[in-house]
Amino acid sequence: MSNNISFNNINKTPVRTKSWLKVNDVTLKNYNSPEIGEFNNYKITGNELEGVTVEEFKKGKIFPLNKKFVYGASEELVNQGEFDFNRGFLINIEKRARIQDPIILEFNMDKENSTLVDNILVVAEEGSEAKIIIKYNSKDEVEGYHNGVCKIFSKNDSNIQVVKVNLLNGNTVNIDSNLSDINSYGKVEFVSIDLGGKVSVTNYHGDLIEDSSESKLSSIYLGGDKKVIDMNYIVTHRGIRSKSQITTRGALKGEASKIFRGTIDFKRGASKSKGAEDEYCMILSPKVKAKALPLLLCDEDDVSGEHAAASGKIDENKLFYLMSRGLSYNDARRVIIEGAFNPIIDKVVDDSTKNEILAVIKGCLDNE
Repeated sequence: MSNNISFNNINKTPVRTKSWLKVNDVTLKNYNSPEIGEFNNYKITGNELEGVTVEEFKKGKIFPLNKKFVYGASEELVNQGEFDFNRGFLINIEKRARIQDPIILEFNMDKENSTLVDNILVVAEEGSEAKIIIKYNSKDEVEGYHNGVCKIFSKNDSNIQVVKVNLLNGNTVNIDSNLSDINSYGKVEFVSIDLGGKVSVTNYHGDLIEDSSESKLSSIYLGGDKKVIDMNYIVTHRGIRSKSQITTRGALKGEASKIFRGTIDFKRGASKSKGAEDEYCMILSPKVKAKALPLLLCDEDDVSGEHAAASGKIDENKLFYLMSRGLSYNDARRVIIEGAFNPIIDKVVDDSTKNEILAVIKGCLDNE
């Protein structure tokens, strides 16, 4: 597969702001994507559940519900994910099926499987309910490349949760573009656990296209060394009485940097809709860089929108209290950070995955 892809000015904001702020997009300097080989190290759990169909998705197959990305990491990267992928899956939840156990797709990168371009389609039929976990792991320290696209189609009165878990090693570039198309009374909860990679560029667009649709996005991120974290979260309100919530918590140490972009866009006709976003970054080192751009866009009068973004050091009083009870500095700091992360981590219904997440957090915070 071709590797002639530009990584300049990717993950663009829906509207441009002052260029000197350097938050409109991100450029991966001196990076060229590798040749995309085969990827065969993956595992699927839950595909045998009644009401669930998981089938491999082949290149060139026409999918009738396909929807074009308006926002993605970039047109080139999205095209690679949609047309030049080396793993693709279609997950279908049948009409009125209520799936209790999670459906888990696990991709394990290693020396023989170091490049992954995945195309995942999730269709929640009318009145259905399910939880899907998509995990990206590294089994060794090989330099890796991941570019994923995921489209979620939530039909009338469906309730779908998709959790993306990035546990890749510190030698991997991770790029992930996600889109939700949400119909009347449909609900999509998208959860991003972004802990791995030397670069992690993530993107989500929730499109609330019909009345009383709902999108919730919850994410955590953790950066150390010189890791680059770039987030671009967008919710478009089109239907009447649609609702959205963006909640992000993160921590940075070493010389890590992050940009958070959160946009709630009320289109004309989305009257009586409500949207809110909130991002908080914990600063663990004086050398980190943390930028945030929360945006509210509005073409409709009768709506309610809230936004907030902040960053700061861990509360010294909390640290002192925990250390006075016998905890070391690292353990006390980890308890505080996990306390901020846990409401989002608890959304992961698979205990094994949850334990992996907590182990990676502990390892990152203990590794000074």
